[in-house]
Amino acid sequence: MIVIKTAAAVTAAYLFGSINFAIIFTRMVRGEDIRTLGNKNPGASNMGRIVGRGWGILVLVLDALKSIIVILPARIWFFNQGGTLDYGVLYLMGIIAVLGHIFPIWYNFKGGGGVSTMLAVSLWFVPLEILISLLTGGLLALAFMRNKGNWLTQWSPIFFITLTPFLTLGVNLSFNIPIWKRVSLGGHPWTVVAGCFALSLMMLGLNYRLVKAKATGGGWEKHETI
Repeated sequence: MIVIKTAAAVTAAYLFGSINFAIIFTRMVRGEDIRTLGNKNPGASNMGRIVGRGWGILVLVLDALKSIIVILPARIWFFNQGGTLDYGVLYLMGIIAVLGHIFPIWYNFKGGGGVSTMLAVSLWFVPLEILISLLTGGLLALAFMRNKGNWLTQWSPIFFITLTPFLTLGVNLSFNIPIWKRVSLGGHPWTVVAGCFALSLMMLGLNYRLVKAKATGGGWEKHETI
């Protein structure tokens, strides 16, 4: 039974993750494909520049919420025991939702960088650790990369995506401080820590490959991860 529930859950996560709101709204508003405009990245940053800041913010929020839309009901109805296995399946759903955003079945497997969706997954499982990583990554990017292009939408995500799993592991080995309900500093199941590493490695690997494709003239191109 657990195999069937897990298969159904990850399939739903991928299908919801494959919905790309930047592509949908650009076609609605301008009748064009965002993947042919600006830096060709179908994400919130390019959407904000091409269509408008309000549209970019809306896409950012919706791209984040689409992972929670599948994780929340799965948590309530199917994986609600709070055990290590339940957390592992739920984190796997989050990873698959991000993968769907990057390689959406609805759009010839050409999607966005996935950071908005990844942020929502991390906020669900390790909210304090990701917020610390976000702040630290932003400060590092501002200090060392502000003279480079897209320091906020490329370099800041690279820093905090790299920091998050190591911070989560370090905190988990050192603390277990309950804050409020399911929010805590440390004390996470080992499947959550493993999920942090898996998600970060996937994000860094896939976005590196896509950026490298641009440098070598390899087709699908993007500068940004948001």
